[in-house]
Parts: sequence; C-alpha cells; structure tokens
Amino acid sequence: MAPMSWAYPEWPMFGLKDDALQFALSNLTGGRKIALATIIHSDGGGPRPAGTQMAFTDRQMTGFLSGGCIEADVALHARAALLDGHPRRLIYGQGSPFRDLQLQCGASITIAVERVLPSDPVVHSLLEAIARREEVIWISDGRSRITTPCQSDPSFQLVGVEQSHLAPRQAGRIDAERYWVRYRPQTRLIVIGSDPTALAIAQLAKEAEFEVVFVRPLGPNLPPPIAPHLYRTTNPQKVFEEFRLDHRTAVIFANHDFEASREDVARALRSKAGYVGMVGARRQRPAKDRCLREFGLSEAEIAKFKSPVGLPVGRSSPFAIAISVIAEVLRVMNEH
Repeated sequence: MAPMSWAYPEWPMFGLKDDALQFALSNLTGGRKIALATIIHSDGGGPRPAGTQMAFTDRQMTGFLSGGCIEADVALHARAALLDGHPRRLIYGQGSPFRDLQLQCGASITIAVERVLPSDPVVHSLLEAIARREEVIWISDGRSRITTPCQSDPSFQLVGVEQSHLAPRQAGRIDAERYWVRYRPQTRLIVIGSDPTALAIAQLAKEAEFEVVFVRPLGPNLPPPIAPHLYRTTNPQKVFEEFRLDHRTAVIFANHDFEASREDVARALRSKAGYVGMVGARRQRPAKDRCLREFGLSEAEIAKFKSPVGLPVGRSSPFAIAISVIAEVLRVMNEH
C-alpha cells in the first residue's frame, strides 16, 4: 500500500489485495475516514467487472480497477473526495471527458467515488453482517448509504429490481444517482492436515484473501509459521460445530487418510459447505464413494465431494497441488 502524499508508485503493490471492503472497515473502525471507488458499470469488455472496488485513506490505498490505465487518476479524485466530501462519477474510455486517459481494451467504465466517515451507521451494519456471514446489498447515492440483506427469496425486490436479475451481478446503477454493490461473506477455507501440501494450500489461500482455519488434531500448541487466521488442534467434528459450514466455506482434507476421516467427510458433505475435497489418488475414488453410500449419503451429496482435489495441472509438488486446489475453490465459489 502506498502513501498517497507520494508520487504514484512505480510498482502497484496496492493492487495485490482485491478485498477493498476489509481495508475500508479496518480503517473506519480505527477512526479514519475512507473513500471508496466502485465500478458501477462496465461496457465493452473491461478488465474488471462491476462491483470491483478500490479503497483510500489519506495515505494508503488498496485494490485496482483496470490494467493500470486509470488508478493514478482515480486516486486523485478519491483524495479530493476525502477532503470535500463530494461524491464523484467518473467515466473512462468511450464517452469519457478524459481524452488523455484511454483504456487499452477499448471498454467504457463508470466509477462512483464516495467518502465514508467512521460515524456512518452503515459501518456498524456491515460489521454485523460480516460477523453473521450474511450477504448484503449496499445502496448509495454517494452522500448517504444503507445496507439491506440479500434475500434468497426470488420474489424479493430491491428498489423495483427482481432479486433473480441481480444474481449473476455484483453491482449496478439503480437510477441517475443511486447504485448498489453486493457484498458476499469472505470465503473461509478449513484445511485439515499437517504435511507440506496442507501448509502450501493454507499459505496460498491466505494470499488469495481467504479466511484460513488450519486444523491439526493433537498438533503442537504453536500455529504453523504461515500464520493462518485461526489454528485448532481439536478434531474436525468440533471445528465444524464451532464454525457454521455455509455455502462460502470450503473444507479440504489434506491428511490423505480417508479411513480415519470418513465420518468427518460425511459430516462436511451433509452440511451447507460450498466445497468439500480430499487430497488423494483418483483410483481410490470408487472405494470412497461406496463408503459414503454406506453412511447413507445421497448421490447428490457424494457428487459434491472433490477427490482428487484441484484442477489438473500435471504436477504433484505441494504448491502445484495448492494452486490447483485454490483455483478449483475459486471456480466453485464463483458459481454460487
């Protein structure tokens, strides 16, 4: 993250973090005002979809909105919004007044910039939603904002828009002034194991901005040096009871021991977990399926089980497996 009072950095390390909301809430709860820049419309194949955000304080920023074409200019507008509190609506690419700032992809994107103060009630409501792992819709005109639960009932309407029409989208315009942004719970990854593959999966998941829970039953008191968000030495059943396994939770059994884990695998598959997988050889899958049927699991529940885990990459080193696993988890989570 780069101090905004300096020249624009030669290396945009701020863009390696994509979850602008976590950065924003961390600063807001620390008493610092922030500016949010949100893509509310994209036309013509822009590099980032609607709903992508950057967040700014008076000295730091995180996230990225394009391939590097506009971030420096957006930062200037965000700094101005932090000072005067006035919202901005920026258009880049086709139809933009900024002739000197062109998108190399030929697209047109509209960005809303707004200032949010620590005292804004929306901060508390967002924190509550995150604690409950609820999906919410943020509605704003740039000066005032609210959040509303994102209901699963398809008859639910958001300011006259069918909820079912919102499902594949992350943000959009409501009218000339208002826009909405969808916030989903952070992906939580529960990794069970102790070998280098388990460590690599957990480390890469943390870099991918997952919430990582590392589970090593009867393991040492000190957590692994990769510093997961949470570390547990209890058995997986107790971990599953502690953490609600919702559709944004992935469970990876990286202990290679299906016989010892089969009851826990069955519990995970019966839960609402969005992804359940186990590291293991493909030839062992038929035997695992037979065992799960003996536990009374349905064919639909068994079909959720990813074993072997990951997308095929043709290599079996710890980080090769980790890359394939995280890629598959991302793909599955994006389908929900």
